[in-house]
Amino acid sequence: MASMSRAHGADETEGERAEREVRKRLRAALPPEYRVFPNVHWLGRTADHRGIRDGEADVVIAHPDLGFLVIEVKAGEIARDEHGRWWAGHHQLDPSPFQQASLNMHALLRKLRDLPDAPAAWNPITGHAVAFPDVDLASAGNRLRLLGLDVNPDLIFDGARLDEADPAATRRAVDRAFDLWAGESAHLRPPGQHGVDLLAAFFDEPVRLRSLLRSEIESGEREVADLTRQQHHVLRDLRRQRRAEIRGGAGTGKTMLALEKARRLAAEGFQTLLVCFNQPLARMLAEEVVAGAPALGGGAAGLAGGAAARIHVSTFHQLCEDLAREAGTLPARPEPLPQAWWNDTLSAALLEAIGKVGGRYQAIVVDEGQDFEADWLTALDLLLVDSKVDPFYVFHDPAQSLYRPDVVDQLGLNPSDLDLNCRNAQPIHALVQRFSNGELAADALRTDGRAPEIITAAPGAETIEALRVVLHRLRRDEGVRPWEIAVLTGGSLEKSDAWRHRQFGNEVLWNGQVDDAGRPTGLAADQVPAQPDDAILCDSIRRFKGLERPVIVLTELRADDKYMDRLLYVGISRARQHVVLVVTPEVAQHLGKIGS
Repeated sequence: MASMSRAHGADETEGERAEREVRKRLRAALPPEYRVFPNVHWLGRTADHRGIRDGEADVVIAHPDLGFLVIEVKAGEIARDEHGRWWAGHHQLDPSPFQQASLNMHALLRKLRDLPDAPAAWNPITGHAVAFPDVDLASAGNRLRLLGLDVNPDLIFDGARLDEADPAATRRAVDRAFDLWAGESAHLRPPGQHGVDLLAAFFDEPVRLRSLLRSEIESGEREVADLTRQQHHVLRDLRRQRRAEIRGGAGTGKTMLALEKARRLAAEGFQTLLVCFNQPLARMLAEEVVAGAPALGGGAAGLAGGAAARIHVSTFHQLCEDLAREAGTLPARPEPLPQAWWNDTLSAALLEAIGKVGGRYQAIVVDEGQDFEADWLTALDLLLVDSKVDPFYVFHDPAQSLYRPDVVDQLGLNPSDLDLNCRNAQPIHALVQRFSNGELAADALRTDGRAPEIITAAPGAETIEALRVVLHRLRRDEGVRPWEIAVLTGGSLEKSDAWRHRQFGNEVLWNGQVDDAGRPTGLAADQVPAQPDDAILCDSIRRFKGLERPVIVLTELRADDKYMDRLLYVGISRARQHVVLVVTPEVAQHLGKIGS
């Protein structure tokens, strides 16, 4: 007899190992018309139909002409003592293997008769057997009869009848068991193909089990945190450089590294400015500083007391207003504000203010450096106590320059590149790289994630309906929580149908920095109200740059927008776990062309 393997999995029990091997030998020996169903479970009624009970069978064999055979599998050495008790090694079997097989057989037959599609007065041939794969009946010699009068040796599949080297013996043993039960009662009939199909639908109905996006988010978030901590080697390198530009594509951890560098500088006693372009990002950074979130690799975690007070977080334009107002150099604010106010007036007011207030920071960390004009960065450098000497770090991604060309490389800072994407799941990273225009290519550290979804819809009502369906599915079917989703538009919220609509069934879009018409309220970052727990953030791709969410829904992208590829690059890369694009057929066609 060929010996059966004892090792399959570290956590596999002897019983599970035996069941696996029996199923393997049966499937190898029996032709396709014999259906083998492993380890089946059901919830059925008791014999008196007054209660319910769990039912199970180690193996069920079904054949349209021969019937159903329920097999109970027991591992190890099997014995029956002088008191009629059955044993598997030192473990007593109560009920006995044959009794258990019989109970399972009758319970299964009752369950099948209760099925709605079962034929009337259905009495299929049904029997039971036992499998002892670790013993050989021949070892009992003439004492086999001592197993008891209620035991038929022809209904025992021992190691010899399950010999891997002799599948014909296994086939003969199965057919012999079926023949014995077919002769038990004249009123039993073959189940026919309909009966086998009924059993198959009950036991083996194909069900596509998938993970909920919520569970993917939870596991993905843990991996994001771990991978981000792998970037701490960059911080070690920066300790040897006072002035550096850190270049990295989307997802390479620039913002987290900028925050951590500011924390460490503050912990070392430097009065530190952490400055960025977008107000939502400044709000997030300020909250992180106040919260004292753990540092990467251990560093300056906790930033309690004076250390936290040594970090000033601001957008560039808010910094200009605050210092110019303090120095009395801020001109009257016109209404409506022209673009020149942001591009020229505020930076000029800052330069004039510096002449009065002088340098006040001992270290400056800039995030989103690609969005800064050259003279803005020059002005920031002048805010240092010792300009051109004190620590000055600029984190940037040329591919995200949505407002103006990236000029950071003109500052003469020591360059350092980030080339590992630790944010995006692999399918998102692959799509992002298609729009990077060859700049700062990165390798994905994460290997998880599902494919991005592209949903085509015409502008207006069709897009609104597509958004409603997507948000309902994410929230109700996938279990994603509102604060894990952001809906980002290709243009401003003032021109957004999605923002004007805002109510999508039970889901509501929210943004605390704009009014109902989508116009900015002008609130400072620390005055913006907190997002309600039951609302989904809606913002433009431009304003959300530097931020991220587990799930991003992109919409209202225009095919004729000269920045469309960069908007796609920025928008898609905001998603840590999953991205859905609700776009026009023209944009969808462009996505296909980029990928070809």
